[in-house]
Order: sequence, then structure tokens, then C-alpha cells
Amino acid sequence: MGQYPPAIKKVEAEIDLQLQNNSNLKQVFDVYKRIFFVQSSYLDQINTEVSLTEEEMKDCFRNDQHILSCQDLKIDGQTFLDLLEKICQAIKEASPEAPDNLLELSKARELQESKVNGFLEDIKAFNKKELEQYVQDKEMDQNTGLDSEVISFAVFSALIPFFSSFMNSVSETVDFSLWRNSFCPVCGQKPVIAKHRKDDGARILECWLCHAQWNFPRLECPHCNNEDQGSLRFFYVPEDRARQVHVCEKCEHYLKIIDEKMLQKEVILDLEAIATGHLDVLANKEGYTLPEIASLLN
Repeated sequence: MGQYPPAIKKVEAEIDLQLQNNSNLKQVFDVYKRIFFVQSSYLDQINTEVSLTEEEMKDCFRNDQHILSCQDLKIDGQTFLDLLEKICQAIKEASPEAPDNLLELSKARELQESKVNGFLEDIKAFNKKELEQYVQDKEMDQNTGLDSEVISFAVFSALIPFFSSFMNSVSETVDFSLWRNSFCPVCGQKPVIAKHRKDDGARILECWLCHAQWNFPRLECPHCNNEDQGSLRFFYVPEDRARQVHVCEKCEHYLKIIDEKMLQKEVILDLEAIATGHLDVLANKEGYTLPEIASLLN
């Protein structure tokens, strides 16, 4: 469902709108924009082959299997290293206070030309916690002098174009209407934000990694599939009803929801994830958390 990335001009215009109410987030939006430009510039260079037929992909969906559990994703090591280097440069340009050794991350021992393909095979199905643990186990943080969270963020940022390219290829062959699960139909990751679609109010989940979008019932927890309406609720700050936190009392997880029908416009969920960081703080204070997943710029 849909194509990624959105047009660069649309991203720039939306950032300008966000900054009218969130001027304190100027630097983090600048980081996002610079990374987005790098990622977008590489999409045409990335060729991710879908080996499954349409019927085979539908069979995956019918069996509750995401596509990458049914076929492998090949990631070119050199292209990944080029992307990683440029992303680290983009972060440093937007955040001069970022550590100087970030610019040397692509030369880390685990990312040497003879090892990078093994590294990618190891980590490409990881979530945030798993990648950070891997970085620590391999002592990449100690060897580079960088925090494991910083390394994880940069690595995921360099992986996104590969997964997005693959998702685009999948969506050209099959839609996601057969998919009924809360994890991504393409890569299996869990969403960190969703929207109520402008046209019909349907709840649309979006994968943070490949940016696939798919329908999911509004009256069901996307983390534990709880359907008991007595234990599902939502809240928002009074001045902004369109940006909500939906919580589940059963699993004590939450999901941020952006209501396009209230806003009367389509939104870019990556940018909304940044702009609604205050809702994450409120949810955490109330005792709700996100599952152990990889969220960017949150």
C-alpha cells in the first residue's frame, strides 16, 4: 500500500509547517531532512529482487508470514557502506556537537569490506534492542567510542533504503489487503505510529523500517490483539485532539495515532513521530511503553 519515499518538496513543506508549532525541534528535523535526502538519492541505485510470485506472496499472507520470512533480502555491502558514510556526514552537518568519530563509523572493524556482508546477514532482521545488544557483544561501541544507540540509529538509517526499495517492489505485485496482523507484512517489524486515514477513517499502521502501510482494526490492540473495549482507551492533549495515544491496559503498551480526518490532510508519519515526542513522554509517565522495537528519532 503506497510508495516510499514521499516527494522531497512535500517533506520540506511539511517540516516547515511542523516547525511553526515545534520550533524547539528544528535541529532534529534538520537531521531527519538531511538523512532523508541521502536515503532518497540512493533508492534508484538499489535493486532489490522479489523472487516470489504474486500467489506465493498471498500464500505467505494467508499463513501469517511476512514476505521476508519466505525469501531473503540481499543487501550490497559496498552500497550500504557508502550510505552509512554519507548518513554519518549528514548527521554531523546537522548536529556539529555530534562526536567526530561518528565520521569513522563506516571504517569500524565489523564493517570492513571482508566482514560487512556477514555483519548485514547477522543484523538485518534485528529490532532496536537486538542491534544495540549485538553492537555491545561485538564491542563495536568500545572500539569506535560511540554509544550503541548512536551506532544502531546510523545503521538502521542506512538500511532503510534497501527495505523501502524491496517494499516498493512487493507492493507493485501484491497489495496488503489479505494481511490481518499487527506486524509488518513485508519485513515483520512492529509499528511505532499509525494514522486514521483522511478518506474513510480506517486505521493504517506503518512500518518504521520499510514504510509499508496496511489496515488494522481500530478496536484492537496492535501489540497483543486485545479486543476488550473496557481495557482499550486513548488520550490526547486538549489543544491537539488529532494526535492521540491509544493504550492497552492488558499489555500496557501504547501506539500514537494521527487522525487525518480531524486534520483534513494527509500526514507523513515519520515527521509526526518526531513532532509528537511529548506524547511518548506522557505515555511513559502513565506507565505505558512501546514494545522492544526500533524507532527512529524518538
